[in-house]
Amino acid sequence: MAEGGKRTVVAGLGVSGRAVCELLLSRGAEVIGTDVRGLSEFNGALDSIGKAGGLLHLGGHRLEDFLEADRIVVSPGIPLDIEPLVRARSRGVEIVGELEWAWRQVSLPTVAVTGTNGKTTTTALIGEILQQAGRRPFVGGNIGTPLSRCLLSKDPVDVLVLEISSFQLDTASTFRPDVGVLLNITEDHLDRYPNFEAYADSKLSLFRRQDGGDFAVINAGDPICARRAGEIPGNLLRFGGAPSTANAAVYDRSLRLSVPGSADFEISLEKCRLQGAHNRENIMAACLAATALGIGAEAMQAAVDTFSGFAHRVEWVRTWQGIDFYDDSKATNVGAVVKALEGFERPVLLLVGGRDKLGAYEPLLASLAARGKGVFAFGEAGPKIYEHLRGRVPAGLYPDLASAFKEAVRRGAPGDVILLSPACASFDQYKSYAQRGDHFKELVAGLQELNQPKAGDQIV
Repeated sequence: MAEGGKRTVVAGLGVSGRAVCELLLSRGAEVIGTDVRGLSEFNGALDSIGKAGGLLHLGGHRLEDFLEADRIVVSPGIPLDIEPLVRARSRGVEIVGELEWAWRQVSLPTVAVTGTNGKTTTTALIGEILQQAGRRPFVGGNIGTPLSRCLLSKDPVDVLVLEISSFQLDTASTFRPDVGVLLNITEDHLDRYPNFEAYADSKLSLFRRQDGGDFAVINAGDPICARRAGEIPGNLLRFGGAPSTANAAVYDRSLRLSVPGSADFEISLEKCRLQGAHNRENIMAACLAATALGIGAEAMQAAVDTFSGFAHRVEWVRTWQGIDFYDDSKATNVGAVVKALEGFERPVLLLVGGRDKLGAYEPLLASLAARGKGVFAFGEAGPKIYEHLRGRVPAGLYPDLASAFKEAVRRGAPGDVILLSPACASFDQYKSYAQRGDHFKELVAGLQELNQPKAGDQIV
């Protein structure tokens, strides 16, 4: 689809912004890429845009770029209330997200997964099921590879499986998945939304343009999802909640699915590598989504048997002196931490902290009371977390992850779990949750040195 010189401003030149710049340029658009960061901070990542004829305005956003644009493609990380966007919107300039614009360029069956927690695991598992069934899915979106990058690659694809964040939904004016999946809604991103209801509205907007020919997979065991299910126009498929009314439910070590129009069947969980109640929900959601696409039980069983999850998502790192270490750095909100804690039946020493997202930390208390041996709060949000939890659970305050980790190890004992599950963004001290998780892994790996005598030391 040629763009015929249409002037497009791409605001934010992260992974998705760079991809959509390249895609727009390949289709003849006049592109201005803008970012508050300077050129040196991109380490050459913008070179392809300049070589393709795009203009780069860096070190801040220029109001005139936005006001003179025919269209603005905004990256998820940019708040929609910054002045250039507000002014452009008042002049009638179209503002869309990268995913929305790229989705307009394709005509393929689409599965979209959203929710506060579990999106990445569920999206990837759906993709794995489709591969086992012989389909050629593109698996991406918020999961890491922008849809624009898929269109640039021209790889053969017959179905889209997209992880969608609330920020992407906020800039999606026509997006309509054939199968929408809503895993849960708990407090998150309250630094970007005026209140929790506004955040919930954003998540529910996934289904806004569906009709009776589409499917909506929802978690009936989540209070907000259950309360607002009546707003969803598509064919509802429920997991969680009361097994008698659910289309998917777990009994012992098997998953039973009952979907109108399909024969009932079971999936064994005996070989499943994904542990914890939260992952059972993810598996139910993925299998219901696959069923809605007409995929059979054999492909689901093969995927469930072999899929092992992702780095930084309740990922076992190592056992050292009888203590198990888990990296859950992707848990950037309280709801995700609660799910992680519920997956353990042993004492947990919890490393929590980072950049606060303005949610409450009290929901941690019930899980910590059941299995928490101590809370080690660190980073910018450390003082707030400590004040919320001290006196109710054993808690300490530390300036950074390394010092919190050191004290947790000192207090740990054989049979314990030391869990990095921060409940916060990483951007106070790290570039990403992945960098934070990698630092945790480095600290765990360094424990080997504690078992080795220093030169000149005498073992007694």
